[in-house]
Amino acid sequence: MPIGPAQVDVWPNNVILQHIDPLVCVAIFPDNDRILSLLEQPLLDAEAAFRAQDSEQGRWIGGGGAKIRDFGSWQCPTITLLNERVKEAFRRITGATTAHIDDVWANVSRKGEYIGPHGHRRTEVSAVYHLLPPEPGDREQFNGALGISDPRVQRCCPTKQGLVTSQVYPPLDPGTLVLFPSFVTHYVTPHMGDGHRISIAWNIDRNMIPGRPDDESLLPGQGG
Repeated sequence: MPIGPAQVDVWPNNVILQHIDPLVCVAIFPDNDRILSLLEQPLLDAEAAFRAQDSEQGRWIGGGGAKIRDFGSWQCPTITLLNERVKEAFRRITGATTAHIDDVWANVSRKGEYIGPHGHRRTEVSAVYHLLPPEPGDREQFNGALGISDPRVQRCCPTKQGLVTSQVYPPLDPGTLVLFPSFVTHYVTPHMGDGHRISIAWNIDRNMIPGRPDDESLLPGQGG
């Protein structure tokens, strides 16, 4: 695909999907610097607009910072590339021949902001891409880290099946794509760095799902 003046492979040959648990996969893409250079400033502009609009309403610090909900509608080849990559990753890990993005958004977090534990009910797989993770020192302390804590994830239960005594923290390297079943409980620890943290998230299914992603009328199990 053309990204700026260069042609970029949707799935570079040297990128491998690896299981860090039977339910958690990761892949690291080597061209994140190029993607960041094209998306960082537009996302910071969108963050500023979000925070200006939301400033009078008050904002829960555990809500994940600025959520750029219209990210998927931006007419941008770089976003198209990321969408195609996450769909290809979905097909590779599920064996499905189809992939449909039910929802996609960007998170821009500032110091102290985090996301509480949650799961997603409509779709088969959720994915997170670390566009601009915390600085290396903060990563070592698991600050601003995507975490997984779920009794169905083996690595969370090292002493007894179904008993959560540990957490899974996938790699936080720039360009890392993390995929897991949407039902898995996940969260983001407080971002303690002075700069900004940017991630992109998707919910994906092999079927197109009726209604809106926030449609509460959809019964459990209808999401594939």
